[in-house]
Amino acid sequence: MNLWSVIPAQNEERTIAHVIANCLAAGSTRVIVVCNGTSDGTLGIVQNYPDKRVAAYWEPEPLGIDVPRAIGALIAYTEGADAIMFCDGDLSGNLAGHLSSLFASIAWEYHVSLTDCYPRGLPYGGMAGRVIQSRLDLNRVIGRQDLGAAVMSHGPSCISRRFMDCLPCQALAIPPLAQALAVKEGLNVRIGASLAHGLLGSRERQGDHPDKIADLIIGDCILAKSVFDGCLPARCENRRPYIGLDSKRRWGLLRYHIDSITSGNTTRSGNTIRPSKPPTLTAS
Repeated sequence: MNLWSVIPAQNEERTIAHVIANCLAAGSTRVIVVCNGTSDGTLGIVQNYPDKRVAAYWEPEPLGIDVPRAIGALIAYTEGADAIMFCDGDLSGNLAGHLSSLFASIAWEYHVSLTDCYPRGLPYGGMAGRVIQSRLDLNRVIGRQDLGAAVMSHGPSCISRRFMDCLPCQALAIPPLAQALAVKEGLNVRIGASLAHGLLGSRERQGDHPDKIADLIIGDCILAKSVFDGCLPARCENRRPYIGLDSKRRWGLLRYHIDSITSGNTTRSGNTIRPSKPPTLTAS
């Protein structure tokens, strides 16, 4: 099988080599690191990584959270990937065995393979509890209570080529939406592995970033539920909007990269890929 790993990365010089090594150890045929808005040494580490299976896709502007998934998946799909795994670039845990299980699940005809990040019980109360409840509500609405609180937003996940055949890559920029659409399409969505949240080794974020991430995920789940039910996409519930970092997603730049990749307007220098033409002023 042609197994690809997609690693979104923005200023992850401390962990990016570790994540790449774990993806390769899991059996990746190719690893594409979508470097975006990076001002530290992340891009240089990827460019100098001593393995020809590793490449960088370079966008100098920040793309926003989850948008790099869509770009990396499209590159993998156009290169014939049978399975595409998503693994964040800020993880420091020992992941290879877990990632290998996700790849293996695609051979078992899973189309979306999720990670159960709370195998010993869910947290309740506070901000974490509110996020967990939004994830439980999503899986209930889409008729998949068996998934518990597992969503593509949390922990590594893997999709099959069939997923990309059936759904637009743009959906991957809102992971709960991608999950809901996959269920609606009749694709096989399952938990492929479990790894406790604390073992992922995610970077600790400071300031109001955790609150914005919480609002983002809750809003993504609300939007996914509304689309699944055939309604207009909405990020509001009980008269409260949940925006968070959604405002940082660069949809115009995503369209620009999709057009560049699908039309073959990209260039390669060494192991670094980037669009051949600069975006228009309207891309945002």
